[in-house]
Amino acid sequence: MKKKCFVLMGYSGSGKTEIAKALEKYSYNILQSYTTRQPRYEGEYGHMFCTVDEYEQFERNGEVAAYSLIEGNHYFSTKEQIYNTPNLIYVCDPDGIKDLKEKITDIEFITIYIKVDKKTRMRRMHERGDSVDKILSRVTTDGIKFAKKRFDYQVINYEFDKAVKIIKNIIETENEQPLN
Repeated sequence: MKKKCFVLMGYSGSGKTEIAKALEKYSYNILQSYTTRQPRYEGEYGHMFCTVDEYEQFERNGEVAAYSLIEGNHYFSTKEQIYNTPNLIYVCDPDGIKDLKEKITDIEFITIYIKVDKKTRMRRMHERGDSVDKILSRVTTDGIKFAKKRFDYQVINYEFDKAVKIIKNIIETENEQPLN
């Protein structure tokens, strides 16, 4: 039986990272990807921040998986993270998922699309401190990146606790065993 990795995908502001954090209490490990962008705030959850030189070193070593370029910044995980993290939940975009599935064929990636309307996403991005220019840029970029999205499951995220429970049930069903 192949190892399974559950990948949360959705437009900016859909709640992917918050859902991932909520799933940690069920013994799942959240893969924090690397990025060359600047942190939004000190101690930001969900990413490990690195330099372009560090990214290039990972790339030269053939370690980059789930690569995506967003607004000129590199986002990626490493093969080591994917292979060595048990009970894995990963937040990723369609480009990263495509790259991941091409580079790692001996793991089953189950994609869960988090759906929220544009107005709600924009409000959430504003509340987390994104500028109007940044919000509009992300909405435009996401529209292009997600135009041909493919996923295994779709979960609507207007009621956070309900969305987490649904995703927990998806994971349990896919694993055929209950989480803690």
